[in-house]
Amino acid sequence: MAHPDSVLPDRLQQDCALAVRADADGSSALLRFSWGKASSDPVWPLGLQWIGGDLLTETWHADGERTQGREGAIDWVKVGGCLSLTLVLDDWPEQDPEPLVYGAYRDLIAFAEQQGHPHLLRAWNYFPAINEGSGDGERYRRFCQGRARALEDADLNAAALCAGTAIGGRENKLRIYLLCGSSPGLNIENPRQISAYRYPKQYGPRSPSFARATLLPAVDGDALLMISGTASVVGHASQHAGDVLAQTQEILTNIDSLLAESERRSGCRGLSEFNSSSLVRVYVRDPSDWPRIEPLLRNSWPSARMAAFCGDVCRADLLVEIEAVTQA
Repeated sequence: MAHPDSVLPDRLQQDCALAVRADADGSSALLRFSWGKASSDPVWPLGLQWIGGDLLTETWHADGERTQGREGAIDWVKVGGCLSLTLVLDDWPEQDPEPLVYGAYRDLIAFAEQQGHPHLLRAWNYFPAINEGSGDGERYRRFCQGRARALEDADLNAAALCAGTAIGGRENKLRIYLLCGSSPGLNIENPRQISAYRYPKQYGPRSPSFARATLLPAVDGDALLMISGTASVVGHASQHAGDVLAQTQEILTNIDSLLAESERRSGCRGLSEFNSSSLVRVYVRDPSDWPRIEPLLRNSWPSARMAAFCGDVCRADLLVEIEAVTQA
């Protein structure tokens, strides 16, 4: 139930309420991520090397009857007004990935619509060689082209986007995890940054298709805030090239700004800082940087749980990216 002082917008429907917990039982989960040497699940679902932290699982829950199945290459789970979709493709191309990405997103969006869950809530994308290629032929730019074309074909505009992450790894697969809902979330942008979908053409012919954060009702609280992969970017420009500590500090400032904006937009007190419900993923290009930045993060967010991975950020000059989910 929402706090009596909450002013969550009326369009945020309780049937799309979510909860995310660390180290919880996954038998009734909407979506479960697991990693690390001590994990009870023998899977590494991100396709990335886990390099540390005290967070070994993320278990996403919703209220309602649970059903699951497989449609073609898509594994799906439905709970109440929420739908999770998992698509793993082994045929990542050596050259242009745009057609594969377009087809993957086209199929995912079409299936979500068929299931009555047409609203995008959260997306994770993992694929290899994210910075390979030059100019507009870079793999990440071609990924953005394919995703944007699929969204456009489905008549999904900027208002229909959601929080997202795109990270490069060593596994030769495309992994997409998508949360969809029967009703939409509330997208929130960062006052310190230009919205990614409004980036100038210097970053590619099609802008990245994601919101900085998406807010939903929480199963056992006021609001659940899902924060996109956040890097050392102010306006649209990368900051502090080659300095991982300065980049991390810039990310902390960006996330503080986004949290404050989320509290202001939603009216939910308690969103302006991380707490014991907050789960954080840190992606670093060089694993040796994790011991350097971990103390800075622990000092800033002492009660949050964290997991760190070796992963390549979408811009070659960026060394670290951080995403999170938190609840008020």
